[in-house]
Amino acid sequence: MASAGGMLLGHDLSTVIQCEQHGTKYWDFDLSDPRPPELIVAAHGANLVRLRLWVNPPAGYSDLPSVFQFARRAQQANLKVLLCLHLSDYWADPGQQTTPTAWRDLDFNALSITVNNYVTFVIDALGSQGTPPFIVAVGNEVSNGVLWPIGSLSNTHSFTSLLKSGLAAVKSKGVASMIHINNGQDQGLVTWFMDLMNANNVQFDYLGLSFYPREGASLSSLEASCANVAICYEIPIVVVETADSWMTPKDPDAQAASIRDLLTVVSSVPRGLGVGVLYWESAWLPLGEAYPGERNHFWNRSLWDEHGRPLPALKCYELYKKDHFI
Repeated sequence: MASAGGMLLGHDLSTVIQCEQHGTKYWDFDLSDPRPPELIVAAHGANLVRLRLWVNPPAGYSDLPSVFQFARRAQQANLKVLLCLHLSDYWADPGQQTTPTAWRDLDFNALSITVNNYVTFVIDALGSQGTPPFIVAVGNEVSNGVLWPIGSLSNTHSFTSLLKSGLAAVKSKGVASMIHINNGQDQGLVTWFMDLMNANNVQFDYLGLSFYPREGASLSSLEASCANVAICYEIPIVVVETADSWMTPKDPDAQAASIRDLLTVVSSVPRGLGVGVLYWESAWLPLGEAYPGERNHFWNRSLWDEHGRPLPALKCYELYKKDHFI
């Protein structure tokens, strides 16, 4: 959990290595010399880095070696790691939860064992290099299931059992666990999902929510949704994905105001259960590819401009900074 009175304040930096390999450099506000972005975010209040892991992607693209490399960098910057296991070889989200190619011929029992073994292996591997994850999210935006078709919503027993298999592995390693869903502002979706988890005895430490204001999400709706979760389910909530454009219109100050407003809402969730905010791909600048052949259509939501100069929103965590975890 976060320290008393503090928050989990983080950045998803999953594509930094790809950006750097293509020549991207990052500056702090003094514009003196470029610095690694993890050191810059740590200097401005961050205490957590989120890293995406695909099961068997092309080498160097959110694969295990790149996660190992950046976990070491995060540790050197005094940042904890939230590891997001997509349980896919590619992006997993409400529109696609494709079973990894190596797992697709497995039946339910074998798939459940494989998930448990995989989560165990990844956590052990990170621990063996001295960088154990602080939180592990089993799946990414899993409101429509995982590992389709076996774990789709057409079979809620298989879906929830696969989640429990992964969560059991996380718990066995003494690591905090997370389940993450999209559209945190949709109170009906969040309530339905939490009821499904409770009905199937799926237990986890944090509920992760996505919230993207430029995609029609209302901050007041998120506020109501989080309050309902806190009161009805009493589980800590982290807005684990958020991002807002500084280009449409071109107004970096508006981007910063958006993040400050979000921090105010999350930090005010009843019972102190709004415990964190993480900005999605804050350092993903134009030259980086998250997957071979895919252009970066999201660089205008980063916290650096296209030249690597920092934007005002990068300072938004500073008022909420705490240095320690318990």
